[in-house]
Amino acid sequence: MTNKISGRSLALKALVTIENQGAYANRILNSLFLQYQPEEREKGLATDIVYGTLRNFTLVDYLLNQLLTKNLSGLPPEIRNILRLAMYQLITTPQQDYAVVNEAVKLTRKTKFTGFSGLVNAVLREYLRNKEGLALPQFEQKSIEHMTIVHSHPLWLVEKWIRRWGLEATHQLVEANNSLAPFTIRTNTLLLSKEKLLKQLVAVGIEAAPSEFVPEAIRLKAGRKLTTTPFWAAGYFYIQDEASMLVSYLLSPQPGEVIADLCAAPGGKTTHLAQLMKNTGLIYALDEYPHKIGLIQENAHRLKIKVIQTLTADARCWHPDRLMDAILLDAPCTGTGVLRRRPDIRWRRTQTDLKELSVLQGELLAHAASLLKPQGRMVYSTCSIESEENEDQIRKFLSTHPNFKVSIPQNFALQLDHHQLPEGILILPRQEGTDGFFMTRLVKVN
Repeated sequence: MTNKISGRSLALKALVTIENQGAYANRILNSLFLQYQPEEREKGLATDIVYGTLRNFTLVDYLLNQLLTKNLSGLPPEIRNILRLAMYQLITTPQQDYAVVNEAVKLTRKTKFTGFSGLVNAVLREYLRNKEGLALPQFEQKSIEHMTIVHSHPLWLVEKWIRRWGLEATHQLVEANNSLAPFTIRTNTLLLSKEKLLKQLVAVGIEAAPSEFVPEAIRLKAGRKLTTTPFWAAGYFYIQDEASMLVSYLLSPQPGEVIADLCAAPGGKTTHLAQLMKNTGLIYALDEYPHKIGLIQENAHRLKIKVIQTLTADARCWHPDRLMDAILLDAPCTGTGVLRRRPDIRWRRTQTDLKELSVLQGELLAHAASLLKPQGRMVYSTCSIESEENEDQIRKFLSTHPNFKVSIPQNFALQLDHHQLPEGILILPRQEGTDGFFMTRLVKVN
């Protein structure tokens, strides 16, 4: 049974929890949806507001601080976040401006800080009256401030990207990170063809088209309500970005092989490997957290996959009784290639995280090498675009493992705009393009 709670109320609860407790946006939203059982329309509104506010966080705060007589940080968290979510909506849906202001005032009156309703009303109406007069740093005069404020990216990351890519390329990157990511699904070809799934989706009014990047991928105009369709329950598809799908193709798993996916949760790449293996052979799927193992099992069950054996283990300490034909190491990383999908990451990650994750990735790579048969294949991938986690990591690995070499097919991913590095393939996020990813294939030579 659905509840009458509004999407704005849900968004406020989520934003306050994210600020006060450091919660992950996707997890807190899922928890709230489970708790309150809102209508689908309100779920969509809450998701848009939370992700949009986080995606434009610095811009929103910058504008609000110009309108307030005291700093935004001095207000109660509930009032701060009512102003933030309302400002985000005023920026992106100006045709609904007065409705947005009225809803923000109503939302304030439902909190214990009802006395702030006048302030909320005054600040937002002042924005509507004088928004053209509010100063924003322009790229041509203040490029770094423009990218950190207007495009809401942390300073350390912008400066890092400028050193590597230059001003113009970094500007394109932050713009892409603030665009909406394409919504892509992977056809479960164990059960039906892409063409058949496309016909079924279109028949029920879902706008869909084949992807130009991956054979079984389908792009949708919108993904809301998709998991409530009978196609989801039947296991006909998995929600996954095209760059993520390419990782499995690079490993090139064969029917009957024994493969290990060392950091497998939630199971997107694991189940794709099983598809490409035609559901024959064996895949060991590892994760050190039991609740994440549950996600792999749920996805495998829904997709009718039977060749996955889940194991709760730290991949650095796993010692199987046989060597693997192939290994996938989709390593834990900073996630800087998927900031448009997970905008809260940009405010979580620090340079310390980058250093710590680089150490973990090196340890995982070194141990994975010991689990592979001679002539075996290992794909290392991340959804990061940072050199420390990608090409630097592979260079260090090869310097200490001379019995490995990079081996990427010449025609791999030619349809994608990417950087072909000696150590692997780097894909940067682009508007209308795939997520940012790094991937490489290493072969164990005699």
